[in-house]
Amino acid sequence: MYEKHIYRLYRVNMNLKEDERILLLTDGEKEYLLGLMDEFTEVARGLAKDVKSIVYTPLGQHGKEPPEDVWRLAFGDDAVDRLKELGLFEKVVNKEEYSEEEVLNLLDEQAKDVPDVVVAFAYYSTTHTFFRKALTQGFGCRYASMPLFHPDMFDGPMSADWDYVSKLSVDVASILSEAEWVSIKAEGTELEFSVEGRQAVADTGLFHEKGQYGNLPAGEAFIAPIEDSAYGKLRIVYGPDRKLDEPITLKFKEGRVESIEGYDPYRKILEEVFSKQQDARTIAEFGVGTNHKAVRPDNVLEAEKILGTVHIAIGDNHTFGGKNKVSFHTDYVVFEPKVIVGGRGWQKNLLEKGKLRT
Repeated sequence: MYEKHIYRLYRVNMNLKEDERILLLTDGEKEYLLGLMDEFTEVARGLAKDVKSIVYTPLGQHGKEPPEDVWRLAFGDDAVDRLKELGLFEKVVNKEEYSEEEVLNLLDEQAKDVPDVVVAFAYYSTTHTFFRKALTQGFGCRYASMPLFHPDMFDGPMSADWDYVSKLSVDVASILSEAEWVSIKAEGTELEFSVEGRQAVADTGLFHEKGQYGNLPAGEAFIAPIEDSAYGKLRIVYGPDRKLDEPITLKFKEGRVESIEGYDPYRKILEEVFSKQQDARTIAEFGVGTNHKAVRPDNVLEAEKILGTVHIAIGDNHTFGGKNKVSFHTDYVVFEPKVIVGGRGWQKNLLEKGKLRT
């Protein structure tokens, strides 16, 4: 049903070659994902020399490390067994303290038949995991993460002009990398934080070079704010996959969510996460949408790519330049914002009422 769209994804977005290995990942959170796995696998068999796929038990939360069987499929039994012997595997999966350099070196020595390309369309995101980082940084794998993906997106944001999206994302990332601070104002939102010394990432949708990664559908430039720098409030109208019955407001102090206002049931979900993982309160990401075909507001995978929006995430950011390591990462989109960025002696109106100015 979606063969032509999947073929375009492999050829245009991933530049998949016939001599490469590809690994396909999904979970069983939504029944339609199982049908997509069949189609992704079938198309890949005609394009790559080696195709591996796995459907695993849903993790229930964005940012959690994939289960052991996924690691074994990606890196091989010898590598995982050695990590377990040294007591490192559990630390990695639980996002405890460990030496990333030690783990990467061990994987480099022990891993076999590591994929060249990964397409992960699990419902819960694997983007902000060490699993992804090890593949892209350690082995040069090209990695597309597609959490909350729905086939309707093939005719929407996945039909974008990727050259345009790529150029715009790179331009915005360059501006964010030069900036030292960011100010956001919108209805119910007033938030300021520092990005000094941090490098932004362009999520271009074109993963052709070794180590490139991002979402599909893509279209954003994002950066990790300084973790203790956020002050102000963030009004949330949409959760990850629905419009809230009533907006809630996160109040930030010293980079962390100090309190929540509002009574939508999503508040209780956040409070439960915070009670178990205090670092989930920490500001993690600031992103700017750059996809001219993205329109859907009630699915954060697409919503955060909408041209003219920005988004704020809380939780994990250690895989893209931050310091916070926690099994949680969720983004919240701000519509029609006014955004000013600046540094010593300069400032720029980056967005004005949702209009991007590069």
